[in-house]
Amino acid sequence: MTDYMTVLEMLSALERGTMTREELATRVWERLDVLEPKVQAFLYVDPEAADRIADPPGSGPLSGIPVGVKDMIDVAGMPTTGGSRAYHRMPAEDAPCVAKLRKAGAVIVGKTNTQELAYGVITPPTRNPRNLDYLPGGSSGGSAAAVAAGMVAAALGTDTGGSVRIPASCCGIVGFKPTRDRISTQGVMPLSTTYDHVGVLTHTVSDARYLFHVLTEHPGDSLIRAADGRTERPRPGERASHDRVLAVPWDYIRDRTDPEIVQIFEDVLGVLRRLGYGFEAVEMEPFDEWKALQLTVRLPEAYLTHREVLEGSRRGLLQRDLAERLDPGRDISALDYLAAHAIRREKIADWTRKMERYAGLVMPTLPCPVPKVGQEQVQIQGNDVPVWDALVSMTAPWNVVGFPSVSVPCGVDSRGLPVGLQVVGSPMDDDGLLDLAAQFQAAAGIRL
Repeated sequence: MTDYMTVLEMLSALERGTMTREELATRVWERLDVLEPKVQAFLYVDPEAADRIADPPGSGPLSGIPVGVKDMIDVAGMPTTGGSRAYHRMPAEDAPCVAKLRKAGAVIVGKTNTQELAYGVITPPTRNPRNLDYLPGGSSGGSAAAVAAGMVAAALGTDTGGSVRIPASCCGIVGFKPTRDRISTQGVMPLSTTYDHVGVLTHTVSDARYLFHVLTEHPGDSLIRAADGRTERPRPGERASHDRVLAVPWDYIRDRTDPEIVQIFEDVLGVLRRLGYGFEAVEMEPFDEWKALQLTVRLPEAYLTHREVLEGSRRGLLQRDLAERLDPGRDISALDYLAAHAIRREKIADWTRKMERYAGLVMPTLPCPVPKVGQEQVQIQGNDVPVWDALVSMTAPWNVVGFPSVSVPCGVDSRGLPVGLQVVGSPMDDDGLLDLAAQFQAAAGIRL
């Protein structure tokens, strides 16, 4: 599936006149007509989006570019449901992140599917465009699938424990979760006010950087204007020559990762080695410790957000066992909640010190091949592991500490399904992280 166009490719084609806006609109709508019934990435599609692509309302740096928005994020005039029958609200205002996209000229094609209330890693009924028998990941599975299928050039997602990076890895695209609060979560239905991040899903790191700069409005360095007024692309910065060591949590990886994924990861290290990077093993706390911090903070916050539904007449509108999975949040004591926050602050300080020594940290995005639709467990090193535990085990720690991290396609497994490399950066060094990821993507030359 290499016939998609990236954001920057679309902008370049429009600027050079090799593609008209009408042709772009037709391209997007034809892909929606053919692929959406199979992939089921959208919960709502704006019937006027094609007209807006053909005749965009503004001339900003994303003028006419088709974008999807996860249905946890408010878009004025489109329903916000959180993927649930228990909610249906028609917001009058855009979330700030959406408002910035619109100001830049992007066209919101529609609201993408999310695992209900963003609580999960499966995103039914969305399918993986690479192979419809496999999961797209979640909870931003609709956003990832829409981008991977070329129905939009980019999409917004939310990430509380890996929900941008997991589906990006499953679908073979880039998923970037910036440092916590770099992109506003105002106007976003919360799951955990502590761990929620807004992130972007694109085909390339360059596209992710471009959208990130639009969404954060960096003064002076985000969208550099040429003398004739055209928008130039943000240029990757040069890292210091001595900053060439990457941390690798080898014990954490080897203890819980499928051997085929480990082999692909070792090939990745070869690419990075040829780029001049060295590696140093770093210790990482056991997953059970990270999981406990996630649940002890996330569950009471989620219960408080959805208390009216959980304790009211709309409870029966929640799908499957979601209510039962949220109920434990009611019983976590204030003491345990505050203690978890104290431990979290210690981890932030500890990992901030650790990361000062490195250009970044690298590890697989997922420890296992992409699971099939309906699969409840994966086998890793002879052990049956619940799909949720497996898919968040590499990603959730970086929500706990709020560090920027990105998943970049790094190959395919023996079934031809995508494998992702996760690159983690120091807090607030989002551009440094994207530099490193872009270097890898360019050197690896992988286009799925």
